[in-house]
Amino acid sequence: MDPRIPLYYQLMQVLLQEIEEGRYQPGDLFPSENELCERFSVSRPTVRQAINELVREGLLHRVRGKGTFVSEPKIQQDFFQRLVSFTEEMEQKGLSATTQVLELEVVPASKTVAAFLSLAHEEPVYRLERLRRVEGTPIVVVTTFVPQKYCPNLHEHDLNNNSLYRTLESRYGIRVCRARRILEVIAATEELAKLLETEVGAPLQLSKSVGWDQYNRAVEFSIARYRGDRSQFIIELRR
Repeated sequence: MDPRIPLYYQLMQVLLQEIEEGRYQPGDLFPSENELCERFSVSRPTVRQAINELVREGLLHRVRGKGTFVSEPKIQQDFFQRLVSFTEEMEQKGLSATTQVLELEVVPASKTVAAFLSLAHEEPVYRLERLRRVEGTPIVVVTTFVPQKYCPNLHEHDLNNNSLYRTLESRYGIRVCRARRILEVIAATEELAKLLETEVGAPLQLSKSVGWDQYNRAVEFSIARYRGDRSQFIIELRR
């Protein structure tokens, strides 16, 4: 051990290396504080601080009444760098993605939705709510609003097995060419926690997105809530 480096940090690096090398697999119960104290001959506060850092990094997570577990690796997404559908991006990464349509209905546009889509207040829009899974794990709940006038009879298309972007382009000649996205952090409500199989209050990444087509029309407004423990967004900046 290097006396110039805090002991908890050195322990954290050792545990991190063991996780990365596969000694502990995703879903495994991580050794208890007492076991780590005995193994490394360090104090309990040192072990607790090292574990807390790994939890903050998303490598471990705690389950009340059960212990600390190794987390599943986060899914890296280029959502803020490339304009592709969720389905297309997962396919390109070699991951199996599925969609479950929770609701599809025509509703009057609220003032907020109308403003994002440059519509009149209460103009009819499709409200599409979907649950997206990757490798069987729920990752994101997306609510999308699409002006009904641009895609009549959208409800007749199979959006469980076809992406919305592909459907808009193949059926209605609408190609989303430009988008603006806003990223925030929220806490999971009881309803979202149930859908995403996480805890109430767990951090979620909230993305609000507006897409414009080749005619510069605002054709979709989406609100996506991603599991914070399973999602990671890459943003590359250049000067």
